[in-house]
Parts: sequence; structure tokens; C-alpha cells
Amino acid sequence: MDRIFQRIIDNDLSDLKGLIVDASVPVPQYLVNEIIEAALRGNTNIDSCEASIHEQNRVSVDLKTPRWPWPLNLKLRLYRSVDFTNSPKVRATLENNVLLGKLGSFFKALPDGIRINGDQIVVDLGHFLRTPEQRRILDLVRSVEIRTEEGRFIFDVTARI
Repeated sequence: MDRIFQRIIDNDLSDLKGLIVDASVPVPQYLVNEIIEAALRGNTNIDSCEASIHEQNRVSVDLKTPRWPWPLNLKLRLYRSVDFTNSPKVRATLENNVLLGKLGSFFKALPDGIRINGDQIVVDLGHFLRTPEQRRILDLVRSVEIRTEEGRFIFDVTARI
């Protein structure tokens, strides 16, 4: 069996052409924060970043940067759909500290792959993929809808081969 599964993977799942997967993936807050920490490792512009997930697609982010003397508490409202134009992007509206967000963008406090346009924050997910295998898996994803409950994200994902 292992040999068969490995062949299917080595062939980029082409043996399963026509497969459609609809999944609901709950991701707890602690895991989100572990992923953020790993993604920011080595970034000299951000000392720490912790997210708190709330209902109605609201997220609070506590951000510490050496370029600003006080910690920032950013309140975001996530767009429900992930934008798959070019590289997949998660978009959110900044509901507070809009001026500080703009200053952070101006002083390049945000890591590559994250930018601010007006009161909108855009996170380019493709930028954070490190390996060809991760990119290959993402290429299978056709849509992602984001919902939140207190303390967790729920991603409704459709993938196709």
C-alpha cells in the first residue's frame, strides 16, 4: 500500500483526476499563533505578534515592533472569501489604528507578503510557502471561505485535481 500511495503522490495525484474535495477545517487560536511565530522567525521588524480570534470574522492582533515604542492592538475584520487572483490573498479591514497602520507600512515594519492599502490589509499566502510541495498543494485549492468562532478559524475549502 505504501508504494501505491507514494506513486500517487509522486505523480502529483494525476491518477485521481476529477477528484473534488469539500472540507471544513477548524483551526484553533493556539495553532494560528504557532504558525504566525514560525512565519515571523528571523524577522527583525516584528518582536512579537499574537492573534485573538473572535466571532463575526473579527481578529485582534497584538503587535510589538522595535520601530514603535508601544505595543499595537489592531482590530481586523476578515473578508469571508480568499482572493485567488494570481497568488492567494487574505484581506481584512483595519477597524482601528488606521493611521498607525499606514505609518507601519511607510516605515516597512510589516514583513514581506503583508501590505496595507488605505484601511485594508492584504496577506499574500503564496509568499509564505517555502517548499515546492506546499505550492503544489495550494495549487489544488479552488476556493476558501473563512468563518470564525470565538477562539478558532473555520476554513471551508474546495480542492480539485
